[in-house]
Amino acid sequence: MTATTVAPPAAAETPPVRRGPLRRALPVLFPVAVVAGIGFALHGRAGELAALVLRPGAVPYLLAALAANALAVLCSMATWRTLLADLGPGVPGRTATRIYFTSYLGKYVPGAVWGVLAQLRMGGAAGVSAPVVLAVFLLNLIVAVLTGLAVGPIAAPWTIGAEAWWLVLPGAVTLVLAVRPGLLHRLAAAAARLARRPAPAARASDRGVRRALAAATASWAAGGLHLWALAVMLGAPPLTALPVCVGGFALATAAASLVVVLPDGWGAREALLLLALTAVLPWQEATAVAVASRVVCTLSEVLTGGAALLLTLPRRSPTDPKERT
Repeated sequence: MTATTVAPPAAAETPPVRRGPLRRALPVLFPVAVVAGIGFALHGRAGELAALVLRPGAVPYLLAALAANALAVLCSMATWRTLLADLGPGVPGRTATRIYFTSYLGKYVPGAVWGVLAQLRMGGAAGVSAPVVLAVFLLNLIVAVLTGLAVGPIAAPWTIGAEAWWLVLPGAVTLVLAVRPGLLHRLAAAAARLARRPAPAARASDRGVRRALAAATASWAAGGLHLWALAVMLGAPPLTALPVCVGGFALATAAASLVVVLPDGWGAREALLLLALTAVLPWQEATAVAVASRVVCTLSEVLTGGAALLLTLPRRSPTDPKERT
């Protein structure tokens, strides 16, 4: 007795899914909104950047700051890709890079939802289910914030003093997560309950969580070096400024990232940075460094993200009709 294969119904019998006008326009509106957000972040800063560039001996410091923040961006991508590889199906490196940087540049649009939507849309096209995309996003956010708050206290002795003992708590939590990575999922479930969303069903391995924590910590350290280069350029003592800048940048950026109504924490991060920088610089110079940091970070992120998106453009298939002769 042999089995017979029944042919599936013709594709024509299944009505195509119609997309509304907004969904059809989203691929165009999203990059336009990102460019507008980047323009807003850089608006009115051209004169300040020109003044920094024209300072005697400033160019090496500015180039070092750009390179340090670019390294921080790549480390943050490594954090996300580690969790994606651990939780989801195998995604080619080029595709994963495009998903990450498309959603990453979406942070310049007010509200955290746009980066999530970009990951959902592009992740779905790459075969990653929505629950996995959301789990990776939530775990990545928790890892980034916790490690940022854990690195931040190294600036406390020069900025707040002994009264800042409570800042060691995020560091203790991060250390516990490194020892017991499974607890990260309990934090994710608690965060989901606060947002009135279901807890992530996907679970990362202990090894994946530890690698993500290490990559996120490296990202904060590299990001702090960009602030250190700018502070030293304006006269901060190098040895004292190093922990202040690394810790201050991590703490300010991690805290400001929770202010989702502002694109990339605009304004909130500068205010927190200013408080830290006044420990090693006069008020006027500290303000200049905080402003320069925003410009340098924006340029570095746009250049790094833009280069990554250009280098990972989809390759045209040999069977593409445009390639046929």
